Amino acid sequence: MAEHQTVMAQLPENLTAQQRSNISGFLRHLEQQGQRWSALAPAAGEERPAALEAAVNTAMKHHRLHTGTRAALNQSFNLALVGPSGQVRLAPGLPEHQTVMAQLPKILSSPYRSAIARFLCHLEQQGRHWSALAPAAGEKHTAALEAAVNTAIKDHRLDSNTRSALNHGFNLALVGPSGRVRLTPLLAEHQTVMAQLPERLAPSYRSYISQFLCHLEQQNQSWSALAPAAGEKHAAALEAAVNTAIKDHELDRGTRAALNHSFNLALVGPSGRVRLAPVQPEHQTVMAQLPESLDPRKRSNISRFLCHLEQQGQHWSVLAPVAGEKRPLALETAVNTAIKDHGLDRGTRSALNQGLKLKLKAPSRR
Repeated sequence: MAEHQTVMAQLPENLTAQQRSNISGFLRHLEQQGQRWSALAPAAGEERPAALEAAVNTAMKHHRLHTGTRAALNQSFNLALVGPSGQVRLAPGLPEHQTVMAQLPKILSSPYRSAIARFLCHLEQQGRHWSALAPAAGEKHTAALEAAVNTAIKDHRLDSNTRSALNHGFNLALVGPSGRVRLTPLLAEHQTVMAQLPERLAPSYRSYISQFLCHLEQQNQSWSALAPAAGEKHAAALEAAVNTAIKDHELDRGTRAALNHSFNLALVGPSGRVRLAPVQPEHQTVMAQLPESLDPRKRSNISRFLCHLEQQGQHWSVLAPVAGEKRPLALETAVNTAIKDHGLDRGTRSALNQGLKLKLKAPSRR
């Protein structure tokens, strides 16, 4: 049929041989059914003509046409035909896109992997290819890819996490139309969490928690599903989420300490052990100034106590005795609480007394 030959002649040059064959097979099927392309073809700008969608779905289901026929039509004519389920295809059909999926980091989360697959399917529907948009080696901010994903999110209803998924999957720094990475959570429950943080919380800790909540939103997770029960110190799901966020998604290492301090938790790192060496310079200085003759066990206890302060968002300088002071009450309270409520060694108080010539006392028993 002449009109169908014209359709084949006008197909995009970048179409694969398989896709071209799929469309040719569909046109032959129409002829066998006494139908014409012209009666089904989309109007200008139309992405999902119902009659064409029904025809191709029927052809694939009942007449054994190739399963890639719908994708071939989508790519060739810039359509968005979907299957009988009403859902867009979730796995890309082009070999180069399948290779992209196969080369994603194994640690990439399932939601991120799914978002990238849908984006590649979207490119195929647009007659585009990853290879034309992919960043060069070491490139963090490729304009063409950024524009493509932002348009896909804004105009084609792709998941809002698609940009973040590409960033994590390919170590990029794509940003939204505003030009900024979002640092404040959008979910109402997460905004409530931020509003209820302690007023005295350090700005850096507040920022870490805000970014963690944004990360949860990008992962399609929510605080309410991870939050500890009343009095719970070691919420396993939350601990796993924050450790993964720090390790695999480049959240600040202080995020865990910020959560511990704000919610009175005792989350620990992937090793399952509390960190034994302090990282804050002032705490490292305290350790360096301890007497050389101090017993290693007592030195270790002091080191653990300083790590505990860091996890609680506290600082030695705020608790340390002034010159000549032997029994600073704030420090005494902090060490007694650490021993009683956080499992620090009972010798911690004695170690501080010996190492710093103090006279801290245990709580009186009544």
